[in-house]
Amino acid sequence: MPPPADIVKVAIEWPGAYPKLMEIDQKKPLSAIIKEVCDGWSLTNHEHFALQHADSSNFYITEKNRNEIKNGTILRLTTSPAQNAQQLHERIQSSSMDAKLEALKDLASLSRDVTFAQEFINLDGISLLTQMVESGTERYQKLQKIMKP
Repeated sequence: MPPPADIVKVAIEWPGAYPKLMEIDQKKPLSAIIKEVCDGWSLTNHEHFALQHADSSNFYITEKNRNEIKNGTILRLTTSPAQNAQQLHERIQSSSMDAKLEALKDLASLSRDVTFAQEFINLDGISLLTQMVESGTERYQKLQKIMKP
């Protein structure tokens, strides 16, 4: 008998651990699935975690796009978009120019995902970036070059 249509079989990765093979019930809330995954690795504060595609897109799984998960998909348990945006927002404000440059490179990569981008925008991230560019000091010339298309 084939599995129900709302059950998908996936692999979930977590750094430093063996991937877990799981059956995800698409009828369950995503937060319940993430809690179950976190419990399997004895991770607390499941609300600070999210699932992401493990392919090159690295897009977050949301309630809106979760129906795109197919059997055999490889997912990654990772920091939630809100946590990730907060950490990146703080790194961009670092006094170290190298830390800022690294943070901006990460921002360029992560912001392709609208879920992450919205969280960064919610932190007033656009104003932060605008202030950096408008300051026009020699110190930010490298930052301006990175941010140009």
